[in-house]
Amino acid sequence: MLTEASPLPPLSSLPLRPGDPPRSAWGRWGKDDQLGTLNYLTDELVQKAILGEVKTGQRVGLNLPLDLINPPLLGRSAFEKKIINKAPRVINDDVISFNTQSSSQWDSFRHFAFQKEGQFYNGAMQGEIHGSGSDYSNPVNGLDAWAKKGIAGRGILVDYADYADRNGIKYDKTKAHQISVDVVKTILAETKTEVHIGDILFLRTGFVQGYLTLDQSEREAMKMERQWPGMMQSQTTTEWLWESQFAAVAADNPAFECGPHADPAWHLHPILLAGWGTPIGELFDLEGLSRMCKKTGRYSFFVSSAPLNYSGAVASPPNAIAFF
Repeated sequence: MLTEASPLPPLSSLPLRPGDPPRSAWGRWGKDDQLGTLNYLTDELVQKAILGEVKTGQRVGLNLPLDLINPPLLGRSAFEKKIINKAPRVINDDVISFNTQSSSQWDSFRHFAFQKEGQFYNGAMQGEIHGSGSDYSNPVNGLDAWAKKGIAGRGILVDYADYADRNGIKYDKTKAHQISVDVVKTILAETKTEVHIGDILFLRTGFVQGYLTLDQSEREAMKMERQWPGMMQSQTTTEWLWESQFAAVAADNPAFECGPHADPAWHLHPILLAGWGTPIGELFDLEGLSRMCKKTGRYSFFVSSAPLNYSGAVASPPNAIAFF
């Protein structure tokens, strides 16, 4: 297993093994690894993040309501709730049903494969995930590996929506809009935020802010659209993400990256999830976090996340909290 001090090979040297998909880093953390870049989150790094970032005890939840995105995007199943009256005793239970990607979520490494090769992280195949018939007993690349310790470390916010508002950049927050690495670096410099190995990157595109202004008919109209602001796909973007050595990345939009793709050759979902084993967070609620960062003048914080724990999870609500 690599340590923080281990040299990072250049992106141009990927794949690390002959015959693996382009830009993949399989074997970097071991052939049977299930954590990918979450391996950066050692006990020592987490302790350092707690001591360095938790000053006041102020907390901000990063989770949208499970039933907020209605109808869910991309044709996913809607949230359902049933409250059960346990009469004659005065007791209630409730039962909920939802697609784990219909609101705030982490994508696991079994969510998105290299499409041409049909391979997920470390070479896992669709047949391994689906098994024979309805046998889903193989947990390879599932979120349950992450749930054993949770996700915890130093988070940093790149508040593009606020930057755009301050600089007169007009864009529809629910439509296609590309955010370049140069702008991200400018925002980091303006907020005096350094990137550390093992950081969890949060990008506020403004999508949730824009979504909350829509009426129901407008929400219905966008349910199958694949347009949203986000990180621009490019070689420059990919090199910066690789060299930054983030433990995970997340945004308030439905994909972290922009839709439609600025450059399909640098589609980030297969590179991050299947290639590097980097978790992608989507539809995080970053509105309260933005206000807290502006109030405190701090754009770094400690973040904890406890994904759902069941065998072979494809995605999960993050159950995430930022601590200041």
